[in-house]
Amino acid sequence: MKRSATTRLGVLAAMAAVALLPAAAHAAAPSEQDTQYLQAIHQVNLGAIQIGQLAQDTPDAAQGVRDVGADMVTNHTQLDEEVNRVAGEVNVDLPADPTQQQQDLVGQLDGLEGGEFDAAFVESQLLGYAQVIELNNAEIAQGSDERVTNLAQEAAPVLNELYTALQNLAAQLGLPTSPSPGVSPTAPGTGTPTAPGSATPAPPVSPTVPAPTSSPQTPLPAQS
Repeated sequence: MKRSATTRLGVLAAMAAVALLPAAAHAAAPSEQDTQYLQAIHQVNLGAIQIGQLAQDTPDAAQGVRDVGADMVTNHTQLDEEVNRVAGEVNVDLPADPTQQQQDLVGQLDGLEGGEFDAAFVESQLLGYAQVIELNNAEIAQGSDERVTNLAQEAAPVLNELYTALQNLAAQLGLPTSPSPGVSPTAPGTGTPTAPGSATPAPPVSPTVPAPTSSPQTPLPAQS
């Protein structure tokens, strides 16, 4: 009887150890790639929500601009809920605010109206989303934590749809529809990450400052 009880305890202990294996496997600190991606995409979401809200609330903006702005708010709000969930699971601290460059862009856009606002909004967001997609592709290709790479895979169609909507809107408004990112889910991104809202290339993403650079009126390709 004593032996039987000991055997049962040994089996239970072994089962408990096996049950803990997945948790132990995930206990390792996230890689720098995964950490930087989570922090960067979170600030992308924060900036896109502010800029999308601004487009939605600008009364003399084109209806297409307001519609895309509304989609940005909805989609990036939902995406950021997932970013926060995954960041909590892998113990990555997220910035509380958009980057200063994103905030500067909001201020610049807020000072425009009518056609000037439409053009600056579309051009800056095309540039930003092109590089956000490359940032996302880089995580899919180079990330190490499955939870983070799965998040990037889920984000890909959302980012691509918004980018396509901006291209269509640019065509309607007679604006350039470039740049066109290499949207390959297996190819590492080659651009410098800047968030929707940046119009010039930004410095490389750091764990704390993924920077979208300003000037909404500069027609260049860019994200952070």
